[in-house]
Formats: sequence, structure tokens, C-alpha cells
Amino acid sequence: MITVRDAGEDSRLLEGFLDLPRRIYRGDPFYIPTPRREVLAALRRPEFAGAQRILVALSEDHAVARLVARLSPALRDERGAPYGMIGFFEALAWYDEAVQDLFAAGLSWLRQAGAGAIVGPMDGDTWHRYRLNVGPFDGPPFLLEPYNPPYYEPMWTANGFVPLERYVSKRVEPAAVVSYLDEKRRASEAAGYRLRPLDPKRFRQELRTIYELSRRIFSRNFLYTEIPEEAFYRIYAGARGLLDKDLVWFARSPAGEDVGFLFAYPDRFRAVAAMEGKRNLLARLRFLRHRHDVDAVDFKTLGVLPEHRRSGVAAALFHEGHRQAVEKGYLFANHCLIREGNPSGELDGGAGRVMRRYVLYELADAS
Repeated sequence: MITVRDAGEDSRLLEGFLDLPRRIYRGDPFYIPTPRREVLAALRRPEFAGAQRILVALSEDHAVARLVARLSPALRDERGAPYGMIGFFEALAWYDEAVQDLFAAGLSWLRQAGAGAIVGPMDGDTWHRYRLNVGPFDGPPFLLEPYNPPYYEPMWTANGFVPLERYVSKRVEPAAVVSYLDEKRRASEAAGYRLRPLDPKRFRQELRTIYELSRRIFSRNFLYTEIPEEAFYRIYAGARGLLDKDLVWFARSPAGEDVGFLFAYPDRFRAVAAMEGKRNLLARLRFLRHRHDVDAVDFKTLGVLPEHRRSGVAAALFHEGHRQAVEKGYLFANHCLIREGNPSGELDGGAGRVMRRYVLYELADAS
């Protein structure tokens, strides 16, 4: 018998909610668990207080599927109704009935709460985890890539969800990108733009620059929402130990203002996976043992202020990041999570091959 319960006020049910990924991904060498305290912090974000339901599906008193239904405090659809979001989704295989009941309960609550359009997977906003990985699943993920079992895709589509946005990640030899973008990089320099690397001695200030630029660059993006600077800092501060200052670059205008940035880092997936989601001394030693097992750079974020686009600035940033990758001996560059149709997807000059695809869904009929 399947039952769906609210785990928000029940510590035993919440424990089942938190433990479910361990059971789903047991023995999976590609899964990196999210530390428990980080999951709890995400569930307790104050902007969702009173505007979410933490749901778990039980079979014979054991958690077999979970999700969080949330009402966006900021996003409104074309009718002016708040967006509903389905996030934190996880489910054991072969529990399609439980997943159906779970989705039904989450969607019912969202409708009663006044949600308009309903999207997912999205843990609250696009700053945090969102999108479903739909494969292919024939290779290891890159660091910070959305990761889930292949059987999640039919679970979403069987419950009324259809693709809203599609994304791809590509792999390319960095030297090919350097060659392709060299002319555009020269044009940017001729127009007076210059590049500067991240200054690790001013890491907090540099993060603030990225935050302020991101607010201006991405504010018109679909489903974009503001987050406080401190929340942004918490997201990126943990990445400090993964960064290479030669792979994070800022573009400066002829007037000397920062107008764009590239955020890339060595793909230390093996080292982070070796930590098994822990932060103790042994986990850190395992990280150090594998930290040089890297053959690729992950190009995560590239952005230029609207008034400085079409000047070759994005190409110059991408060129420099790939030039550094070549100099450091990396074999590959991973162009991560590019929305289909985004011009940044063309900066590889056609040399990249698709590694993986992802989908953000919407409910086909949210009325």
C-alpha cells in the first residue's frame, strides 16, 4: 500500500526523505552525495517558509520517493499567478505508482496554493539545482553536473510534464576553440577591451564582482530570480578550493569597468567523488590523493553585459580560458549546460560533440 505523507513536521519521515538518495545510488561510483546539512539548509530557506510541502511516498512504511512542492515568492507566469516548482525529486526504480501518487499530491497542493505554471525539476530557483539529466549515461559526469538515474525521465513524462527548455553539454579539444576564436579575440582587443584574471587575494571582492555582473547580465533570463549576496557567496565560497585563478577571467571595457566574466575550473570530479559527501580529515586526504586526476576543464558560466555584447568580448574570454587550458596540458574542455539556441553554444566553431542532454519540464496543463 502506498501512502504520501508530509515530512515537514515529522522527524521520522524527514529522516526517510534525507536517507532516500543513499538507497537509490548505493554502489554508484558516479554519484556525489550532497552533505546532509546542505540539504537541510536548502529545505529551510526562509523565503519558502509556509510556501512549500516536503512530501514522501511510503511503501510498507519505507520511503520510496520524495519531492518538494514550492510556490515561488518572486516568479509570475503570463497570467500573473506565482510559479509552482517541483524539486528535490528522488525515487527508487519500479515504484511508478508511488511516484504517480507523489506527483498528484504535490500538484494538488500547488493548485490549492494558487500556482499558475508549474515547472521542474527545480529546487527553488536557477541558482540552485534544476534540470533533469536525460543522458546519454555512457560516461562519468563532470563536476557539479546534474545527475540522476535514467529512469527518472519517463517518471516525469508519465505524470503530465513536457519539455519547456532543453540544454546540452559539449566536449571539445581546447586548441580547436583557441584557433576558431583568435580573430574575434583580436577584434575585441582592437576595440579597447582587456582581460584580467581572478585575484585570489581578493576572493570575496571578486565574488562580489561576479554577483553584481550576474545580476545585470542574467536578469532578463527566463525564470531568473534575485538572491541575496550572502546566499550567492555561500553557493560559490565552497568552490574556492576547486578553482584555478588562471581559469577565471574578467573583461574590462575601454573605460576600465568590469563588463563580463568567465567562470571555469578543473574538472576534479574524481577527487570530489572520492570524498563521498564528507568533509572530515580522511575525506580531505582522499581528495588530495586524487586532485591531479584531471584531464578536462569545465566551462561553467560565461556572461557579458548587454551593452557590450557583439564586440567580441565573450569570444575573448572563451579564447583565453581555452588558451590557458592548452598551456596547462588539459586534453578536453567541457562546455557545460548550454541552453539550446543560446549563442554561446556556437563558440566552439562546431568542433564540440554533445556529451549529455538535460530538460526543464513544465506541466502540460496546470489549470
